[in-house]
Amino acid sequence: MSASLRSPKPADTRRPASGSGRVTVLERHPAAHSRRRGVAGLVAVCVLALGVAACSVGDTKAEASASASASASAAIARAEKGIADANASATASREAALTPELRAKRDAALAEPAPAKPPQMNEESAEGAAASVGYFLDLYRYAFMTGNTTELAKMSEDRCVFCKSVIDDAVKLHKSGGWANKWEQDVTNIRYYEKLDGYNYNLVHVFINYGQMTWCYPGKNPETADPIEGQELKFGVRYVSSRWMIGEGEVLSK
Repeated sequence: MSASLRSPKPADTRRPASGSGRVTVLERHPAAHSRRRGVAGLVAVCVLALGVAACSVGDTKAEASASASASASAAIARAEKGIADANASATASREAALTPELRAKRDAALAEPAPAKPPQMNEESAEGAAASVGYFLDLYRYAFMTGNTTELAKMSEDRCVFCKSVIDDAVKLHKSGGWANKWEQDVTNIRYYEKLDGYNYNLVHVFINYGQMTWCYPGKNPETADPIEGQELKFGVRYVSSRWMIGEGEVLSK
């Protein structure tokens, strides 16, 4: 580093010649110096020219990039409009397929008020767990009627396969323009079990009587399920952050 910081010797430096006491004056070479200045000037001109060329290329690339971006944006806008038009057309077709009777039933299902939350559902007790499961069953029916799964998702743990299946089916039904008519359901018995060794959840068994269930699809015949009495369902529940969460569910075969 010291070598690079050392100042060069001036051209007129006088030093003793080797082996004598005479002083030799080093000659200047203005022609060589002039040539160096000429070369430096030429280099400067070349660099300037290259800089101008680089700017020109950069401007061209920027213009091409802006053009490509504008084209992509226009293509996306056309695609989105096409999707919106297709959805609107599909909605119009589904509406046209509904008879006045079916339209009235659909409107009644969509207007169903959200279930009321039981006052004791957040208690850390057997009663709180039972109330939470009863509320979950009301939300189950509400989701298929209205397509609203917000509260159902809030009390479903991420690991709950049963919960996810219910939510996905309700959303799929309503995306296709369908819905479910309100069905009767009467909980006849709920059994709460404390945690067993090795398990991190409580068990709740529910016995319920169902009325006829009907799922409606535009342009298709409704699907129905016959009434059933004494249907047993099993839920794994956990008390987390001052509320009961559904960890899993199962419909038991009769």
